[in-house]
Amino acid sequence: MPEPECHIRFDNNPYGVYLAGQTLAGQVELRLTEILSVIGISLRLDGLTEIEWCEFIESATGQPGGRKTTRYHGRQTLLNSTSFLCGSSVGPLRDLAIGTHTYHFSCELPAHLPTSFEGYHARIRYTAKVALHRTKARIDPIGQTSFTVLRHLNLNEHGEVLILPTKSELTKVFCCGPCSSEPLYISAQIARTGYIPGQTIVMKIDAVNRSRTTVTEFRVKLVQKLCYTSQQPTAQTRSDALVVAESRCSGVTSGEVVKHQQNLLIPALPPTYTDGSPIFSITYELEIEARVTGPNISPRLAMPITIGTIALETSVPLREKLKPLAKAPWDPFSSQHYTDIIGTRIPVNNIARRSFAGMEHQELPNNNSNNVRLHYIVHARKSDFPRPDPDEN
Repeated sequence: MPEPECHIRFDNNPYGVYLAGQTLAGQVELRLTEILSVIGISLRLDGLTEIEWCEFIESATGQPGGRKTTRYHGRQTLLNSTSFLCGSSVGPLRDLAIGTHTYHFSCELPAHLPTSFEGYHARIRYTAKVALHRTKARIDPIGQTSFTVLRHLNLNEHGEVLILPTKSELTKVFCCGPCSSEPLYISAQIARTGYIPGQTIVMKIDAVNRSRTTVTEFRVKLVQKLCYTSQQPTAQTRSDALVVAESRCSGVTSGEVVKHQQNLLIPALPPTYTDGSPIFSITYELEIEARVTGPNISPRLAMPITIGTIALETSVPLREKLKPLAKAPWDPFSSQHYTDIIGTRIPVNNIARRSFAGMEHQELPNNNSNNVRLHYIVHARKSDFPRPDPDEN
């Protein structure tokens, strides 16, 4: 006996995309070429979070086949709703005539459902499945389709913490003991920590390099951090970090001071998800990596941010909220005599530019001083830039 042809369609929603809390409505169409006897036809809506990964342990003996594989997995039910389009699970048999039969359905989705997600080790999926109940013990699935759920994350409901500027800084000394260098100071600041996809993160980077190591470039990365906690065979935790957006700019050479402003566009991403599942979470952070030469480890700064779906409502312009960067914990300009100009990058109309005055063709005098002298060239309003001390020379 041929299986009936089944089509599931959503009303006024051809792609099946719904917000959590909305009503999912549609119709199921059955096309029969023979009389069909059933006690009922059911529609089941499923929502599941599933995680899975494998770990391999090599045998200490090195014998063939000595590798042990452990599969860690977990599962959480988010949605499990069954309704009957006709009949029931215990009713009498009924005959469906040859032809097309259309059944309408409607279901309100819970407001707590998380956003759909597809990853290598985790997935959040929602499906609609139609089954024929031929008898109490025999249930035959005949069709299914997937739909997407989007959960709003209103950044304005997380207090004022997301609207405040944040700053991260470090002081790095390369080598150690008598071979240790002068420090490399890096700081990064953003105007707030709450964003939505489509917005641009504006980051200000300040660097003062008194070490002998060259920073070849700065890399600003938006990192998606996925955390999984298995249920079987034991409770184990695994984390993955995925770079979802990246921006690069020039670095800072020895004895140089730089200022950069980097813009990073946020792509389409699921919102931060930390409160709805014991087995899976999604968080985000900004990472600033200073790529250095030689065998040294590149220093990194990290700032956690929140990705939502409803943007922050700011009543105060961001320029007023962005506070100036604090002074470095050590003074890059001591009271000793300054050396020649060895290089600087100055902000002009919010774009980092380099002043080549004396940088490319002049040698540093050998006076055992690592101090640098800033050389400012004013291209805009004079009030926008610091003025050199008239007594400096």
